[in-house]
Amino acid sequence: MSDTAHIKVEVEEMGTVTITRGTTLLELRNIAGITEQELVPVVGALYNGRVMGLEYCIARKCRVRFITTGTDEGADIYRRSLSILLHAAFLDVMGETATMKIEHSLSRGFYYTYKNSKELTDDAVQRIERRMQEMTEKCIPFTKKEHEVEQALNIFENIHAYERLFLLKYMSRAKITLYTLGRCVNLAQGPLVPHTGYLKLFRLISYSPGLILVFPTVDRPGELPPFLEQKKLFQIYSEQREWSRLLDVDSAGKLNRTIIKGKIDNLIWLSEGLHEKKIANIADSITKKASSSRVIFLAGPSSSGKTTFAKRLMIQLLANGIDAEIISLDNYYLPRNRMPKNKKGETDFDSIHALDLDLINKHIQSLLDGRSIEIPKYDFKTGMREDETTPLRLNKNQVVIIEGIHCMNRALTGMICESDSYKIYISALTQLNLDVINRIPTSTVRLIRRIVRDSIFRAYSASKTISKWHLVRQGEEQNIFPHQEEADVMFNSSLVYEMSVLKGYIEPLLLDIEESDPSYTKARLLLHFTANFLPILPEHVPLTSILREFIGGSGFKY
Repeated sequence: MSDTAHIKVEVEEMGTVTITRGTTLLELRNIAGITEQELVPVVGALYNGRVMGLEYCIARKCRVRFITTGTDEGADIYRRSLSILLHAAFLDVMGETATMKIEHSLSRGFYYTYKNSKELTDDAVQRIERRMQEMTEKCIPFTKKEHEVEQALNIFENIHAYERLFLLKYMSRAKITLYTLGRCVNLAQGPLVPHTGYLKLFRLISYSPGLILVFPTVDRPGELPPFLEQKKLFQIYSEQREWSRLLDVDSAGKLNRTIIKGKIDNLIWLSEGLHEKKIANIADSITKKASSSRVIFLAGPSSSGKTTFAKRLMIQLLANGIDAEIISLDNYYLPRNRMPKNKKGETDFDSIHALDLDLINKHIQSLLDGRSIEIPKYDFKTGMREDETTPLRLNKNQVVIIEGIHCMNRALTGMICESDSYKIYISALTQLNLDVINRIPTSTVRLIRRIVRDSIFRAYSASKTISKWHLVRQGEEQNIFPHQEEADVMFNSSLVYEMSVLKGYIEPLLLDIEESDPSYTKARLLLHFTANFLPILPEHVPLTSILREFIGGSGFKY
C-alpha cells in the first residue's frame, strides 16, 4: 500500500496515530482507545477545529479532539439529535400529518407546542416519551444523505414541511444534506450522534399547552437537572408567540421569503412598533405607581440592549409627565484591591460583592427620603473612583432608573422596601427559530450582537470577544439568570429581522479568524448559522431601534 493511503492524525492527549485514508472518526476513536462514561458519551470531534460527526471520513492530515456531552459543542450535538428523536416519536404517535414546533428554552429544557391542536394531553406526552425510549433501545441510525436541492424541495413539499422548504429555497446551494429518522426529515444544521442509542438521558414534562424536553447540562452531563418553574419567563415567551403570529414570521425561511418579496420594511416597522408598544405599557405601569415606586431596577445579560431600552423608557415616561434619571451600578465598584477573587485568583467583576452595597443602599434610601447624593465615577483603568462626582436629587415627578447585572438580586435590593421599587428584566429572548426542529439560542444572538458592537465601538477583534464569552456566560449563570423571576415585568429586546442585518457585519469578522486560532471552532459554527439568512441593509433600521446600539448610527447619544 502506498504512503498516500496513510494519514497521520494528531489525537489530543493521545499523540500521533497513523491510519488509512477514509477511516471514520468513530473508527479512530476505537483505534486510539478513547475512553468514555456510559452517560457522557463521545458524540463528535473537532477536526482541524471544525465540529464533525463521528461518521465523517478522514481525508487529510489533521488534528482531532473528541468531544463529549460535557462540552458546549458536544452538548449541541446531543440536543440537536434529541430534538429529531422527539419529532420522529411524535409523528409515530400523533400521525404523519401532525406537526410539533420547537419554541424556546424553558426550565432547563426546550419547550414545544402541537400546531394541529390547542393542547397536548398528559397521556399523549407519556406515549411520546415511551416511543422515544423504544427508539433509543433499538439504536436506530440517523440516516445522512446528500440530495440535489430540487429533490430536497420535493421531499419537504411532500411532507408539508414548508418552513424547511422556505429555508432551503432561498439558499444558493446546488446540493444539501438531509438527516432522516423514521418519518422525520431534517435539513442538516450540524452533526448528529450515529444512532439513537446514544440518547439515554432525557425526560418529557407535560406543560400546557405543550411539553418540555429536559436534557443534561454541560456542567453536569451525566444526569438530568431538576425541574425549574419559570412562570414569568414563560409568560413573556407566550407574548412573543402572539407577536410572531401578528408578524407571520416565526422561522428563518419565512423571514427570507419576506425579504425576497420586498416586504421587509413593513416587517421592520411592525417589529419596532411592537417594541414601542411594550415599552409604553411598561411606562404606564410605572406611572401608576410613581408616587411610591420611585426606584426602577433594570437588569439583563450582556448585549440585551439595556442602554437603548432605558433611553426609550425615559421618553415614554416623560410623555406621561414623569422625568427619569439613570444610575449605572458600574460606578459603584469597590477599589480593585478590595474586590473578591475568582478561583483563578483574578479580580471577579461579576460578583455582587465587587460592588459597594452599603453605599448603593445608602444612596437609594437618601433619594427616597428627598436628600441629595453624590454619584461616584469609577475609573476602570486605575481600579479606583475618580474625585469627580455627579449630584442627584429626585424632584416630585422624578424616578431613578438603576441599571446593572445585579439589579434583580435581593442581596442588592433587600434593604429597599418592595413598594418603593419596580423591577424590569430585559433580554434578547429569540422569537425566531430556523424551523420547527432547530431553535436559535438566545445566547447566540447576544454573542453576535456583542461581536459586532465590540468591533465597531471598541476595536476588539471577533476572536477576542469570542475568547471572553465563556466568562460572560459563567457570570450570567451565577448572577443574573437565577434572579430573573424577581422581575415585575420582562422585556424581550430581540427583533425578528435582526439576524439578517447583523449578517453583513458579522461574516467578514468571522472569516478573518484563522484555523490556528482557539476561537476558530466557534467562528465556523456562527458562520454556518448565519448562512441561513438573507441580508438586509442597515439603512432599513430605524434610528431609535435597539439594534442601533450594536451596529451604530443611533439617534441616541451613549
